[in-house]
Amino acid sequence: MISIITPTYNRAYLLPRMIKSVLEQSFQDWELIIMDDGSTDATETVVKGFNDSRIKYYFTENSGAADKRNRGSEIAKGDYIILLDSDDEVKSNWLAAFAKEIKDGAQVVCCGMEKYNEKGELVKVKLPFKHSSLYKSIEGYFLSGTFLLKKNYFLTIGGYDTNLASGHHTDFLLRLIPYLQKEKVNISNIMDYLVKIHIHKGAKIRSNNKAVLDGTLEILKKHRVLFENNKEDYKNFLSVAGTHALILRERSLGKKLLLRAYFLTPFNLKSLGRMLLAFTPVINTKFWNK
Repeated sequence: MISIITPTYNRAYLLPRMIKSVLEQSFQDWELIIMDDGSTDATETVVKGFNDSRIKYYFTENSGAADKRNRGSEIAKGDYIILLDSDDEVKSNWLAAFAKEIKDGAQVVCCGMEKYNEKGELVKVKLPFKHSSLYKSIEGYFLSGTFLLKKNYFLTIGGYDTNLASGHHTDFLLRLIPYLQKEKVNISNIMDYLVKIHIHKGAKIRSNNKAVLDGTLEILKKHRVLFENNKEDYKNFLSVAGTHALILRERSLGKKLLLRAYFLTPFNLKSLGRMLLAFTPVINTKFWNK
């Protein structure tokens, strides 16, 4: 059995699309665990309207998506788990493709995704790819819906860090990779677009500038040695944090972070451009407000 873990919060209007796509799977040995993070809308009514015993609904107090993913994984009965966001959907051969890889001996499997805008237009596609040296140059894709792994791997490394404000997938991957390498576990990749990610106006962590800033700084602190040995990624993460600090008008912090990013790769034009913007008050204000 494959266990699908879906955290959700006030997305009653989006859930039916995701649930229907799971029900339409050609591979049928699954359970869908929906972890309601304290919703105040009609989420429970919507979920229970689907009369299928494989759909499990749990309501708990609000504690964030990371905590709900962890709890859902502890409840899961399957030997393999997949995380799937409540605002996305999957193609009918999604689970069948993963199941085939499992049958062939795979323990961690990744696939590609398609991204659609609010008009339903395809705007981006991405397949498993080779990561940077920060991630040991592994090949894969680790977004919700695009990866499956053995449940005990997830539990052994401690699941998601609930103390992070954002960047949960990044931190998870930085902990998962050393574990897989230690256990000599290879990643199998399906070069097909099986997950459909939908852009919408609903609340998302990546739209919360404060959460992105705090989460990025926490990850940099938590994995400090790793970042210090990978300057390009260190520069990129510092730039993300600095940019969001400036958007929040924390100009002193933003300047400090972007200056550090620049000196890591002084000949990088983007780093130079960000730094100059940060230290030019008039342009700075207009640019970051925009």
